[in-house]
Amino acid sequence: MGHKISTIAIVVLVIVCAALLLQRGDGKRGSSFVESEDGESASINVTASYDKNFVANEYQLDFAVELYGTDKEKLFKDMEIRRDQIFAAAKQIGISEENVEQNSLKIEKSWDFVKSKNFLAEQNFKISVSKKESADSLSDLLSAISDVEIHRTKSALKNGDSLQAEIVKKVCRKALFKADRYAESVGEKTGRILLVNGDVETAKYNVADSVSINADVSLSMAIANSGESDAKALLSVRSKEFQKYIADEFLSSFSIEFMDADKQSLYKKIDQRSAEVIDQILSLGVPEKNVSAEHISLTKEWNFKQGERKFVGYKASQTINVKSDSKDQAVALVNLLAMNSDVLCNGTTPLLKNQELREAQVIQKAGEKSLAKAKLFADALDLKVGKTQKLTDESGLFRTTVLGAHRGKYNDALLGGGALQSVIADSVEVSASFLLTVELE
Repeated sequence: MGHKISTIAIVVLVIVCAALLLQRGDGKRGSSFVESEDGESASINVTASYDKNFVANEYQLDFAVELYGTDKEKLFKDMEIRRDQIFAAAKQIGISEENVEQNSLKIEKSWDFVKSKNFLAEQNFKISVSKKESADSLSDLLSAISDVEIHRTKSALKNGDSLQAEIVKKVCRKALFKADRYAESVGEKTGRILLVNGDVETAKYNVADSVSINADVSLSMAIANSGESDAKALLSVRSKEFQKYIADEFLSSFSIEFMDADKQSLYKKIDQRSAEVIDQILSLGVPEKNVSAEHISLTKEWNFKQGERKFVGYKASQTINVKSDSKDQAVALVNLLAMNSDVLCNGTTPLLKNQELREAQVIQKAGEKSLAKAKLFADALDLKVGKTQKLTDESGLFRTTVLGAHRGKYNDALLGGGALQSVIADSVEVSASFLLTVELE
């Protein structure tokens, strides 16, 4: 009798143990899971990062020329001399003039109450080389040029994207290992993957001789249990794409400024001078509809001495914006108006007439880049990319003026034979950035 009772007890114990084991699940990826009391999936959530440094194979020097003086015409001539010296230095290490990228020239005026003090002429440059030795040599050559200020030398990877797969595999393995260890620490096992947020980026430019590729992943995994769910695992990745295009339209901005103690006198001066400047603009063949004058701005000027404030007069300014259909015309415009001592050149912004077409091209590239990045993460997790679930615009599309190379030929008929073609940047950067969410199979 006692033997029968013992046998029955053992059988019951085996059944109970088997039931408990089945309830815990087998711990495989893709095993089922139960929901928590609040209706959400019982899960383990971990994050992981991994980065690796690579020897740089591109170096970028950012520098600027700053000139001060009271004679604006002389500043223009001196800037051209500095540019020629920069081109010569670049040529010594095998870099052609076309590969020296330049921003548009800007001229500013500083005021000392009633009288103007000095003009500041400034232009930014960028040169890229493939060897550290070339970057160091170029830096030495540029440092010897008067008024050249080197901002920084940055390193980069030309083939960064091709090295990203290795980094993604490392970070995914790290996240899976971490999730397993957390589950084991509380007596559980991981189930199937629920949600992945991943990103991998190659550092655009670094200040050292090496460049890092960094990957981050946020991983949510089910706790292996006896419940079931048909929900698809999801993967989200972010991508950015930038493309440069040669501009086919240019927006130039100029300002007229006067100071006087008599407010009415200032308004008359501004009105008269603005009409004269617009006549100069129209003389270059610019359509009147492409010229717009903003409202006159009037501010009070004060002199502070020994703790006392004294009113010294008014400063009136007006900005005139001009749209040009060609770089030649934009250059001619800057050259003509820059010779006026009371007209400031605020800069010229390159634009694109066929903006929507260029944006569509960048969106296409960004989409291809997102899918490629999603495949990297899916492969690293031994899964495949399924249907697209969501596409979210992260920052929209935006255009920014970028350093433009000295391109194009001189038009002697329009420019009068000796114009400064390199005072205008001539390229535009179009950018797209968004979040892609896909199913994992």
